[in-house]
Amino acid sequence: MRADASTAVAGFVRTGEYARLRAWLAQADRKELARAWPRLAPLHKLAAFKLMDAASALDFYRVLPYRERYFLFSGFPLQSIAPLLFDAPAATRRLFVQLPARFYGDMLEDLVREPAKAPQ
Repeated sequence: MRADASTAVAGFVRTGEYARLRAWLAQADRKELARAWPRLAPLHKLAAFKLMDAASALDFYRVLPYRERYFLFSGFPLQSIAPLLFDAPAATRRLFVQLPARFYGDMLEDLVREPAKAPQ
C-alpha cells in the first residue's frame, strides 16, 4: 500500500532521511503532492521544496495555491530550514538546493500577477 504523500514527506523529515526524500520527490506524482501539501508542517514543506531540483521546484511552485506559493516565497533563503541544517553533516546539507536568485524574481512576479486572490 502506498503512503499518503504528506505522511511520506513527514516521515522522511522526522527521521532525517533527506537523501531518500529527495529520491522520493524526484519520482512523486506532483498532483498528489500538491493535494497533500496543505497537510504538511511548515518546516516539512520548506525541506521538501528545497530538496527538489531547481526546475522541478519552480514548476511545482506554480501549481500551488496562492497561500502556499507566498509561504514558499517567504521561505526562499536556505537559512529558512536552519533547524534541519544545524547538526547535519556537510553531505546532508549539500542535498538541499538554494534556488538561483533569478527564481526569487520569478516567484515574486508570479505572486504579483495574482493580487486579487491574495488572502486577507
